[in-house]
Amino acid sequence: MSWTVGVDFGGTNIKIGVVTSRGRVIADAVLPTRRHATPAAFVRGLRDAVEVFQQRGGLSRRHLQGVGVGAPGLIDGDRGIIHRLVNVPGGWRGVHLQQLLEQHLKCPCAVDNDVNVIALGEFHAGAGRGTRHSVYVTLGTGVGGGLIIDGRLVRGAAGSAGEIGHTVIDPDGPRCGCGNRGCLEAFVGTAALMRAARAVIRKGQGRLPSLARQAHGRVTPALVSQAARAGDRAARRIWAEAGDYLGIGLANAVNLLSPERIVIGGGIANAWPWFAPRMRATMRALAFEAPMRACRVVQAQLGDRAGIVGAAMLIWGRTTARTR
Repeated sequence: MSWTVGVDFGGTNIKIGVVTSRGRVIADAVLPTRRHATPAAFVRGLRDAVEVFQQRGGLSRRHLQGVGVGAPGLIDGDRGIIHRLVNVPGGWRGVHLQQLLEQHLKCPCAVDNDVNVIALGEFHAGAGRGTRHSVYVTLGTGVGGGLIIDGRLVRGAAGSAGEIGHTVIDPDGPRCGCGNRGCLEAFVGTAALMRAARAVIRKGQGRLPSLARQAHGRVTPALVSQAARAGDRAARRIWAEAGDYLGIGLANAVNLLSPERIVIGGGIANAWPWFAPRMRATMRALAFEAPMRACRVVQAQLGDRAGIVGAAMLIWGRTTARTR
């Protein structure tokens, strides 16, 4: 059986899996990032994991198609160079990771930005399956994006294509973490949502204050969803406003790219029932009618395994879909 290894390099854990060409994970493992935070330690840990997969699964090394890695940060996916990682220690600047991996693993390897990788995973094996043109958006601490146009992952001239979270939707809006004002992320990222929730809590409105006390003051998007589920008007208003802003950003994406599908993932996407109706209404109001009619907006399907599957698709995609 031909097999590929996909790697999701996160700030806390490194998730690794054996992935079939259809995107099915048949074995997986987790390494703590702290103990594999330098390039040398990462390569050693990955080499050891591949050997364990091979031995325990009775897999032939001859049939290993390659190893793909998705990591957070500024990455040259065409050459497999990590210019800078975010939320990961260990001196990851200017690291030719693809070259290092190929030297030590003796197989084809590929490296790309984590959101690009997830976009590929959803395109091949998740909610974007069956399309030619799709946009992936992740909602969490940050708001990221990946573009698949005509079946190809689009990286752009600087490798940064798809940064929908840093498209400006209000130049007089709040300051974003990137330094600009009014980015989409500044309205719908976790920090913005929690700022709105804490304002409600300070006013003592609805169920959020009591839920926050029960959570020992830990305010999260899940807490705001819990309040919305219980009928709390203030919590539902927070999600509705987030839906409006997200709708503005996605309407721009529809007009610019005319995708068949927009796939939304990330932790905040779990609040789908509370923000999606307003998001869709805003998109219909602002996007051109024809491309909006041709586009479906859906939740991501692959969950926690999206990064593993997508990283493997960097390898499988060399034969099933070209990248540029």
